[in-house]
Amino acid sequence: MKKNYILFLLAVTFVWTFQAQTVITQSVDPTSVTDGGVACGGQDGTYSENSFYRSYNMTALGVTDDFEVTSVEFGQGSANDGKVLTLNLYTASAENLGTASLTLLASTTHVAAASDDLSVVSVALSATIPAGSIVALEVNAGDSGTNINETYYPGFNAAGENAPSYLKAVECGITVPTTATAIGYPDNQYVMNIVGNALSIDEFSLNNISVSPNPAQNYIHINFPQSVSNFSTELYDIAGKLVLKSNNIERLNIGKLHAGVYILKVATDTGSVTKRIIKS
Repeated sequence: MKKNYILFLLAVTFVWTFQAQTVITQSVDPTSVTDGGVACGGQDGTYSENSFYRSYNMTALGVTDDFEVTSVEFGQGSANDGKVLTLNLYTASAENLGTASLTLLASTTHVAAASDDLSVVSVALSATIPAGSIVALEVNAGDSGTNINETYYPGFNAAGENAPSYLKAVECGITVPTTATAIGYPDNQYVMNIVGNALSIDEFSLNNISVSPNPAQNYIHINFPQSVSNFSTELYDIAGKLVLKSNNIERLNIGKLHAGVYILKVATDTGSVTKRIIKS
């Protein structure tokens, strides 16, 4: 019974974390794609390098704490199988990306598939956006060279936007990020979102509790940020039996326990966190 209870608690925590995620967007409708936008290409039918951008003033969008990014999303109007996209997340010196300087926070790649046409694509990306930041998300689609079967066109819908979309395409003379309106395509309102969680001071403290060494043979040490001063610990075996309990003790003696997997629950004044411990 205890085992099932602990597993149920862990499941509830996972669902709550998933449901609590925040979507940062400039799109009135951030979930649908109904059309494909324009991109720069050569007269010979090849696809030139294009970068599609959005900027986000985190404070103006209601995020006043550090923001933990878990993924980014972008609309795909159309793409050929195998087109490699580079997704870059930057801090920006200004919301106007035509004049802003950009500092890279995180980057990842994604291989496009035609089956994702007219949909919003989600790609895992991990980064922490500092509180008070202006950030920019870029979807970069490289030059296809002589391979005309590698194209990507951004996705959008007609619901509207709260800030401009930007395109940069050097081979077409667009040498800095320029608004879609300025290049003559005001309807190209790209769907591009940042997904994650706002980290309050309390959540940040809980996330920074760690245990070392792990695996351990005789002792484990619980490492706390300075903001945690009062805590309790409970250690459960894999069957859900409480095998160790203490208050305000950072160094726990596990030498007499059997080898195996244990669950350590650390409760503080601001919340609790669980850690998986291996006794060797």
